[in-house]
Amino acid sequence: MKKRGGSPFFLKIMKVRKSLLLFFSLILNSNDLFAQRLSVPEYVTCDRNQLTSWQGVITKLERERNGVKVWISTDHGTNEYMHLTMPNWQEVLGQFRLRSKPFQNVDWEGLFDAKGRVEHGVRAVIWLCNLEAVSPVINWLPPLE
Repeated sequence: MKKRGGSPFFLKIMKVRKSLLLFFSLILNSNDLFAQRLSVPEYVTCDRNQLTSWQGVITKLERERNGVKVWISTDHGTNEYMHLTMPNWQEVLGQFRLRSKPFQNVDWEGLFDAKGRVEHGVRAVIWLCNLEAVSPVINWLPPLE
């Protein structure tokens, strides 16, 4: 009677199967490889072929007279920076959304803590268009109270 699993060929097959199982389990558990693709909201007017987005935690935020500087740590492990300027502050506000709804001037204060720093846990999706005529849109996602 032959011993099961004793042949070199059978041992090679078992090693390959174990390697494949390990490989696929690593892939299936990887958030970066299977990150959810965002659907583009109606308020983003850029051609979909010219559009990209950054989604993540806002690490720094500075308001200027007619603009804003934003630093974001993305869910894909990159750190990005954006400087948005417009002719006036009202037009800057027009590029903002709060949880996909139109942004109001009073909403700005809710993004900061008592010391004037960006509130811990504020997230955003920044929609960026490769066409210069289309300004970025920021959908602010502060923590729910």
